[in-house]
Amino acid sequence: MEQINDAFQLVSQLTLSEKTNLLSGSDKWHTKENSRVGLPSIMVADGPHGLRKEVSDPVKGITTVPATCFPTASATGCSFDRDLLRRIGVALAEECRSEDVDVLLGPGLNCKRSPLCGRNFEYFSEDPVVSGELAAAYIKGVQSQGVGTSMKHFALNNQEYRRMTTDAVVDERAIFELYLSGFERVLRQVHPWTVMCSYNRVKGINASDNQWLLTDVLRTKFGFNGLVMSDWGAVNERVKGVSAGLDLEMPYVGPYHDQQIEKAVLAGELDAAAVDRCAARVVELVQKAQSRAHASYDSAAHHMLAREASANSTVLLKNEDSLLPLKAGARVAVIGAFAKIPRYQGAGSSKVVPLQIDSPFDELLKLGVFAEYAAGYDAASDDPDERLIEEACALAREKDVVLLYVGLPDRYESEGFDRPSLAMPQNQVALIRRVSEANPNVVAILFCGSVVELEWADSVKTILLSYLGGQAVGGAVADVATGKVCPSGKLTESWPLKLEDVPSYQYFPGYTRTVEYRESIFVGYRYYDTAKMPVRYPFGHGLSYTSFSYSNLKLDGNALDGETPLTVSVDVTNTGAYSGAEVVQLYVSHRSDIMFTAEQELKAFEKITLAPGETKSVVFSLTRRDLCYYDTANNDWRVEGGDYEIRLSSSSRDIRLSATISAAPDADAQIPDHRADAPCYYDLSHGISVPDSAFEAVLGRPIPPHERQQDEPHTLNVTLSEVQNTLLGKLFVFIGRKIAEKATDTDEVDNGLVDHILYTSPLRIMSMESGFTPRQIEGIVMLFNKKILSGFRALLGK
Repeated sequence: MEQINDAFQLVSQLTLSEKTNLLSGSDKWHTKENSRVGLPSIMVADGPHGLRKEVSDPVKGITTVPATCFPTASATGCSFDRDLLRRIGVALAEECRSEDVDVLLGPGLNCKRSPLCGRNFEYFSEDPVVSGELAAAYIKGVQSQGVGTSMKHFALNNQEYRRMTTDAVVDERAIFELYLSGFERVLRQVHPWTVMCSYNRVKGINASDNQWLLTDVLRTKFGFNGLVMSDWGAVNERVKGVSAGLDLEMPYVGPYHDQQIEKAVLAGELDAAAVDRCAARVVELVQKAQSRAHASYDSAAHHMLAREASANSTVLLKNEDSLLPLKAGARVAVIGAFAKIPRYQGAGSSKVVPLQIDSPFDELLKLGVFAEYAAGYDAASDDPDERLIEEACALAREKDVVLLYVGLPDRYESEGFDRPSLAMPQNQVALIRRVSEANPNVVAILFCGSVVELEWADSVKTILLSYLGGQAVGGAVADVATGKVCPSGKLTESWPLKLEDVPSYQYFPGYTRTVEYRESIFVGYRYYDTAKMPVRYPFGHGLSYTSFSYSNLKLDGNALDGETPLTVSVDVTNTGAYSGAEVVQLYVSHRSDIMFTAEQELKAFEKITLAPGETKSVVFSLTRRDLCYYDTANNDWRVEGGDYEIRLSSSSRDIRLSATISAAPDADAQIPDHRADAPCYYDLSHGISVPDSAFEAVLGRPIPPHERQQDEPHTLNVTLSEVQNTLLGKLFVFIGRKIAEKATDTDEVDNGLVDHILYTSPLRIMSMESGFTPRQIEGIVMLFNKKILSGFRALLGK
């Protein structure tokens, strides 16, 4: 508490104007300094899988400093390796220190509600235990070096479509059991220096203005005591944001918002103590950043860590006839444009300029593989090229094994838009089918940020999933393919057979104003396992070159009724010929007679490495909290009571051992009973289709309107898609296009995003790039509301 007291002491020396001045950045990446009291500026920069520091070059314009591109979270999540994430965090912090960056904007731990979300590559899992545990390890690593983190995006930012304006309509159980649970888990282990609020609305209120979210939940319920910053351009009403607990607005959009805060205090409309609290948190953040010095780092060592991370995150989905690892002396056909230039990261604000990129084909040659290459497809096109396909097939016929590198190009997934389907490019699908006819011994190596449809899976013998494995993915795949590394990755998201099987399919991405999470708690394996629905590959699945047996399950009790945790142990033995690692997963199953529940929920996991014939004991500790549901009547966690099955598993569909315990109910538990008003949640055997009446019953309030009502005035959240047919709207479409095109000059945005960003972004975001002040944007909104005189006065800055 000493540092925060020091911060308040410094704030007490500031004038009101100086305090409000601290509550926004000085530019896109820096806080403001105050030389009068000796307070310096600090720098923040994008992450989360590599440093993306922007610099201004007089000739080249805005450029990005090269840095190590580690695997994205979609990949490293599959490692299930806390220590690996900690070490990646340390390395990222070292690179931040070398560039004088004080806060790294990551990690992202939003729940993967739908595989279509364009930003899923930045997130760990569909499960909050995995997300929370790995994010906590990452944060510990970064902050151990005196560099801060920004846990994001808080909260319910699970899509890119209209992410800046949509209202996420979610019932309270799903909010706390799924979407906030990972954030809470992090805060039980470590205190990130900052939390970044999301763009979207929650319960009808923008996250940046949302006192329930930022204060009642984040600070009071979860105990967070650091700084809350906005996502870039997320601020809606700045005065309300201060009151709600939003400390820092980023980036700087001019003095108007700071002036609004000052005027509100002087007018008695805003408590001065709220300004003091926000200013003190900014000061405290700056003070923390002063505790570390500039440092250098070993780029070669970081590259090797990126290679290790990618290899240990690679998932062996299938391996018929033990096609991998490659046999010594095998003649190999390497096919696919991604074998020369891999897809190794996603697009958007996390896009890193890598220090180097390993070529998968070259790395195979370095390891002594006898290989020849054919392109097979044009990565810039979706259309099959018969000449390229035939060249590939001819090469495949001559070889013992084919390594076929395929996946999603950048244009298929990115921050800023969601995918319309799970399809891969048609030229790649056609190539896979034709090559597998030419040679049955095909290994398909997948580079993608999220789930794709694998309708061709039966055509190949082996599938190796790298997700987006960072700058060293080429070497990592070579290590796994040759047996230098035994694959140990496990899926942190379920892979459905088809898009229509996804529980959110009918409700994603929603409407103009809202997106309804009608599936409630039934996300990912919680749905598929409960509905007993076939999947391509289940949550937690991942094969190895070796095998593991589970035995000797022990519990130190048969009931969990008090504060004392229950200890669960199991012996795991490597029964194969390779040294390898296994991820032991502990699930709890409790099927209530009253409330709807999932078939099982992951509660803990451990990754262990075993030599052939070696046995290790894995020990877990369970508490009553692990048996809880979120009781919306009590606004807290409660145990229903009854029997709970403890399952030790190798995946959600591969239960190795189980035992049953009992637990007494919490005396004040109020169990939600929706059997009469929402029966669709109790029987999922025919899928999940939720009528309005059932969703409203579970939601506990009326369903908000999907679209803007006819008599509803426009707000700062109005998008150009809503006004594009008006004369004024057409003018701002023209202006907005120029702004969006300017954004494509950076590494952050691809050209294909221009129209999408233009038509679905709110007008308030224009103050970031257009030269319009926030006050002028208010004037534009007035003009759309036909308040002509007021609108022109605001445009003139009055």
